[in-house]
Amino acid sequence: MIKLISLDLDGTLLDPKGRITEASKAAIAKARAAGLRVVINTGRPIQEGVFFVREAGCDGLVSGAGGGAVADAETGRTLRRWDVPEPSARRAIELCLGWDARLMLFTSREILVNAAYKKYLETRYPFPAFHESAVVTEDFLGYMAEHGLPLVKIHGDKGPGLCPVEELAALPDVTITTSTDHDFELTAGGADKGRALAVIADRYGIPLEQCAAVGDSENDLSAFGVVGLPVAMGNAPQRVKAEATRIAPSNGEEGAAWAVLSCLE
Repeated sequence: MIKLISLDLDGTLLDPKGRITEASKAAIAKARAAGLRVVINTGRPIQEGVFFVREAGCDGLVSGAGGGAVADAETGRTLRRWDVPEPSARRAIELCLGWDARLMLFTSREILVNAAYKKYLETRYPFPAFHESAVVTEDFLGYMAEHGLPLVKIHGDKGPGLCPVEELAALPDVTITTSTDHDFELTAGGADKGRALAVIADRYGIPLEQCAAVGDSENDLSAFGVVGLPVAMGNAPQRVKAEATRIAPSNGEEGAAWAVLSCLE
């Protein structure tokens, strides 16, 4: 019997226009009324995760930054965070800047972007929870040192085919994943959605074999690997579907609602 459902955001709970549908909200409400926990487990920063917890009507514990942090959405308190070790964090940022990749750096408190990327995101990424937490700087390393900010995650918008991410992967104590075919994500070694979900399940007192994970991307595979019921979205690539027990319709066809309701059967 499934007692907890973990939902990815992009490509899963969010439809192609970046919205949570009424059908998904109703399915989540029905699952919670039946006694299930429903949580968000996203590659987005915690700040956005907290916003969507409230928007969707999910339970309060949330994982963000690709599993780099777990927080309580009701109190805003960070419960667990995995920081990239300083030497690897510094070298990773230097490498990414050398490639001229568009970067978002998730730190313990703020999201760092440069001015050009912030302007681009204001037209392409209309999510207030992100922009309210974003700090514009042209000197990532200097800003982090001045404010004592550890690195939780790097998100780069150029994909593995364009940036030599094998150099990042060779750094000590880092994890490299992707969420689309044109990006890369770097977190601390061992920090992923599966590990974050294990923290959440433990706090709710639910064994992982009684959890389901719903997702569409490579960064969801770590969650698939620890739960009893992995569910891939219909829009997921074949390598993700191959690791799933169940395939939902796409996120443009109410796949998230279907996945949640299927856990009640």
